[in-house]
Amino acid sequence: MLKVRLRVVSAWALALLLFFVHLTISPPKLMGDPGWAQRFTEWGYSARVMSGVGMTELLASALLLVPKLAFYGAGMLVVVLGFTGYNIWAEPAGALSSQSNSLAFTMQLFLMAAAVAALRYPEAWGVRPEGSSSAKEADGAD
Repeated sequence: MLKVRLRVVSAWALALLLFFVHLTISPPKLMGDPGWAQRFTEWGYSARVMSGVGMTELLASALLLVPKLAFYGAGMLVVVLGFTGYNIWAEPAGALSSQSNSLAFTMQLFLMAAAVAALRYPEAWGVRPEGSSSAKEADGAD
């Protein structure tokens, strides 16, 4: 029972953190912030892609707040953050040194989203974790 509570509390803590982080990061992309527009242009993407990424991040972070859908939202964030991390890493050598903090932050968000996906997997697929009260009821134990 303690394992189940720890898993659920951890999933909620990470999901809320990711939600609030993306609540501050995504709107500037949707509103066409010049800094984000320049970065996306350097990576070879258009303003439409920037808006699409911002919308995907907002949608995915909102899905994190619904336990049965959090696995899918976290998966969307893993994909977006993986591509973002690659784009930062693949920049020329001089640019990478100036973006190292951004790469580290992106990878931290990537790992948190992957952890939420792993922690919310049982809810997404209807699997009852060991030690939960509903699993004991399904087995007929008192």
